[in-house]
Amino acid sequence: MNLLHPLRRKPLIALVLGLALLSGACSTSTMTSRRAESREAALLTQGPLRAVDLHAVASVDAAVAEYEVVWLDAGRGRVVPAHVFMPAGGSASPLPLVVFSHGLGGSRTSYSSLGRHWAAEGFISVHLQHAGSDRAIWTASGLAVLSALRAAATPENAIARAYDVRFAIDQVLADPRLAARVDASRIAIAGHSFGANTALLVAGAQFRLDGQMQAFGDDRVRAAIILSPPSLPSDQDPVYAYNPIRIPTLHLTGTRDDTPIPGLSTMADQRSEAFDAMVATPRYLGVYQDGRHSMFHDRTRDALSSKIKRSAMTLTTAFLRASLLQDAQAAQLLAGSEQRQAEPVIARWEARAPR
Repeated sequence: MNLLHPLRRKPLIALVLGLALLSGACSTSTMTSRRAESREAALLTQGPLRAVDLHAVASVDAAVAEYEVVWLDAGRGRVVPAHVFMPAGGSASPLPLVVFSHGLGGSRTSYSSLGRHWAAEGFISVHLQHAGSDRAIWTASGLAVLSALRAAATPENAIARAYDVRFAIDQVLADPRLAARVDASRIAIAGHSFGANTALLVAGAQFRLDGQMQAFGDDRVRAAIILSPPSLPSDQDPVYAYNPIRIPTLHLTGTRDDTPIPGLSTMADQRSEAFDAMVATPRYLGVYQDGRHSMFHDRTRDALSSKIKRSAMTLTTAFLRASLLQDAQAAQLLAGSEQRQAEPVIARWEARAPR
């Protein structure tokens, strides 16, 4: 199929520009992005597998401490930057850990509002940046952005992201500066869009590639937050893909959560595909009225998206408390039929038990 047919040139340009705004993933400047990526790439020459460049950064929330860390996975020749959010000060006991995977073209700081909220609520949140599908996409221009997006959304990058999560958990639990504060028995994965795909893989989803079954689940992960997941390719069976998941999941999307990108399209009514296909796990689905694909991203600040973010903070925190801390009150909030009335921006709320 020729996606760049001359008669479709203007619509495609509008599509590419719209996508940049839709994802909210444009960096503050191309020069800043390139400087950061060059610094991170230079770390590939620095010694054995270890954590480097860990330092505190200012937080807009006095209740939250924030850190930048860059890990080097020497075995894969891969730099894995992360932004860490944790409660400021000490804690009487180790805290649950949430690992977050950004969407296509995003970064470790693209969803900081969620990270800060979870930290203020007593969780440690580690937001990763995935080389090959991060903000570097936006260094392309014009129609080249579409090619960059399609080149980034590959099975190879999906697999690399899942390994990034496993590696990051290893590093957190091995670093005495972080491990002492983390409860290794209470770990969750979360992600948006392509990052939701990452979260599903880490949660236990499987797929067929070149005739072989591929699975990348991490048994240390006990819960998953799935924000606006992409649909599966037509050659993949959702039941086969998602039935292996055995941990609780929370799925959030919107009635206008569309990404009409040629070759990468997922429409709003396809976002519940994983939720509907699962049978062996407790799961929850929230669909926000008029919610768009960029609603969870920090750069989307319109009135509706701000309401949706606040609701998502409430729901994700309740889910984490119910799933990781066995909080009965949080579980009741999620299971209650009054949830839709309590959150007026929610068009549909559904809770399903395993069967």
